[in-house]
Parts: sequence; C-alpha cells; structure tokens
Amino acid sequence: MTDPPAEIPVTVDGETLPVVDLLTGRGFITGKSGSGKSVTASVIAEELLEHDLGFLIVDTDGEYYGLKEQYEVLHVGADETCDAQVSVDHAPLLAELALEDGVPIVLDVSGYLDEDERTALLERVVRELFVREKELRQPFLLVVEEAHEYLPESGGLDALGERLLQIAKRGRKRGLGICAISQRPAAVDKDFITQCNWLVWHRLTWNNDTDVVRRIIDADAAETVETLANGEALLMTDWDERVQRVTFRMRETVDVGTTPDFSAPTVPDLKPVDPALVRRLEAVGAASASNTEAAGDAATETAESNASEASGESGSAPDQDSATDSALSERDSRHAARSRASPTPAQRESLLLEVGDMMVFLFRAVRTRSVRAFRYLAQQVRSGVLGLRAVAATAAESGGTQTPSNRQSKIRLVALLAVVLGLGLLLVLFAG
Repeated sequence: MTDPPAEIPVTVDGETLPVVDLLTGRGFITGKSGSGKSVTASVIAEELLEHDLGFLIVDTDGEYYGLKEQYEVLHVGADETCDAQVSVDHAPLLAELALEDGVPIVLDVSGYLDEDERTALLERVVRELFVREKELRQPFLLVVEEAHEYLPESGGLDALGERLLQIAKRGRKRGLGICAISQRPAAVDKDFITQCNWLVWHRLTWNNDTDVVRRIIDADAAETVETLANGEALLMTDWDERVQRVTFRMRETVDVGTTPDFSAPTVPDLKPVDPALVRRLEAVGAASASNTEAAGDAATETAESNASEASGESGSAPDQDSATDSALSERDSRHAARSRASPTPAQRESLLLEVGDMMVFLFRAVRTRSVRAFRYLAQQVRSGVLGLRAVAATAAESGGTQTPSNRQSKIRLVALLAVVLGLGLLLVLFAG
C-alpha cells in the first residue's frame, strides 16, 4: 500500500480537499433533494477508496451500495441483498473491521423496520468507533446521511445524537472525523454545524434553510445558494478560510439513488467482498441466536437436574477424595478463565459511556419529560430484558465461566436495573 496523497480532487476543475482534514475533521453537506449532496458524498468516498482510506457510511436510503460496482466495499444491513445481515451484537466487530482491518463499510439501515433496533445498532457502532479510536488514533471518516434525524435542532438529542455531537467536539484528537448530510440545515442541531470545519452548500430554497447560510456565511451567499444548479455548491473550508463556488464531478460508480422511472431498472455487477469477512459476521449472528435459543433449554435442564437430585436419581455417591479433587480442579479452571476474561480498557470505557448515557437520560426524562429520553430508557430496558436470557444461557453452557461479553452483559444489566429503579423512585417523587 502506497502512502495516501496529501489532497484528493473532487470538482470538475480539480479543486481538492486535504485528506487528513477530511478524514479527521467535521464536515456538513447539505442541499435540497436532487441538488447533488449524496453524489458529492459518493465522489468523496470514491476518492478515499482509490487510496485505501477507511470510512463507514450510515446509509438511510440504500443508495451507496453502488460503490461496489468498482470497489470491494462491505455492505451490511437488514436485507438479504446485503453482504451480511447485522444486529447490535455485530457492532464491536464492525468497528474492528473498519478501524483495525481497514474495511470500507456501508451500513445500510433502510431495511430495519424497528426504529429502536436501528437506533440501538447505530448508537453501539458509533460508540465502538469512538472508544477504539482512542487507542488506534488513525484517520477515519464516519459519514451519516439524514443527519437531522439523529441531530435534530429541536426536541433534544438521544444517546446516538449525543455520541455524534461528542465526535464532532472530541473526535479529531482521536483521529475520528465525521461528515453529516442533510437536506434541511435548519432542522440540524446548530451546535453540531458550528463545530464543522468544512461545509458544502448545494441548492437550498426554503427561507429557514437559507437563513442558516445567511447566519454562517453572509446575505450574498444566502441569495447565491438559491440559484445553484445540480452539482454546484458553495464550498466553505476553515483551513484556507475561503468560500468558493464549485461544481463537483459526477460519480464514476453507478448511482442507484436516482429517481426511478418506467424503464427497466439496471442492476450493476457488484464486486464481492472477501468471504472470510462474511463468515466472521455470520459467526456473530449464529452465536447470538444460539445464546437466545439456549436460554430456554438451560432453564429446563436446571429444573430437571434439581428434580433429579431431590428424588435421589443421581446414583451412588462418588468417592470423597475424588469429589474433592474434582471440585478443586473445577475451581482452579474457573479462576483461570476469569483471569483471562478481564475486560479490555476499550470495553471498560464503552461500558462507562453507556452507563453515563443512561444516567443523563434518566435525569432528562424526569426533569423535562422528554419523549426522546423516555424512548431511549424504554429501549435500554427492553434490550436488557432480552439480554438477560442470553447471559443466563451463556453462563449455564460455560459452567459459570465468565467470558468478556458475559461480564459486560452482567454489568450492563445491573446498570439497567439501577436506572429502572431510580426512574420509578424519581417519578414517584416528581409526581408528588
């Protein structure tokens, strides 16, 4: 792999963007539907792919898999058309593949019908990226489509929004950059927009949106942005303190996000990814499903075992010395397993961040009665209840041995219980 270039060209006249500032900075691409904002993001992705530079795109409309026409991009989501189907259990592996293995990823969330499932997956992936970059500290870009859904100007931020804002404020020091995309800048959290050091303004016509341009640039720019043609934009960059009118080049890979017409759709030939990547993701899914299924079996086996012991069906008593040796051996094995299963610093930080989020949203829910905050807490409780059975099954299968994920789950469930009890108590006091 050759060293990446200092800059990449993105416009028809060869205007460039500095690679390090792009990967580690805070970007915002906006414009009304059809003005070219997603094409601009795809052009940037193509240039990064040309030089083996990492990114993860949160694709809300299933329009970025066209990159696979020329590049080996891992396309994951809920649909069978993806390279692999993923859930929140895959988040740590997705972050590992993206950051440590350098795999470019399109996380297609358009197929998740359950909004809570989609939000939980995104929040966990973003958190894993943030935590792992503390140790790796290598340039990496997170691209988020429909940013107004996750970083709304009104209604408050949920855990995912808080994490994205945290990346905007602190990600650069870790090497983690972010680029948010939205067709409605007026609906995006202004605290995020003001953190951005490169902004692309495609055509905007609504007064509320052009007012944002007026406040951030000036009145002339607000008038200009209404007249821009498709692909044209005002490019605002902090590193050279310029605002210039540019025309971004067209993407070279197929644009599957174009508005459909009555002609037969063209399905491009897509480059396959390494089958080993798919197998690793499928193994996580299989393990998660197995744990959930085994929970009921473990409970049944425990009940049968207790009944057998109570009725004296366990057979003749073993030799006392042999039983003692066996017990000591089992104890030593468990101690050794617990020692090997100590959580890594990244896992500890991830757990602390999640517990901290729950405490913040507990306070916000009670103080402001925020619907988003209550939804987040309900989502966490639901996740915890489902996880409880999986943890019990894993522990039963391993004879009580603590695995790293088992230990994380137990700590997380304790935190969830604390939140539920605390929420109930505070609501009673608040109502009184």
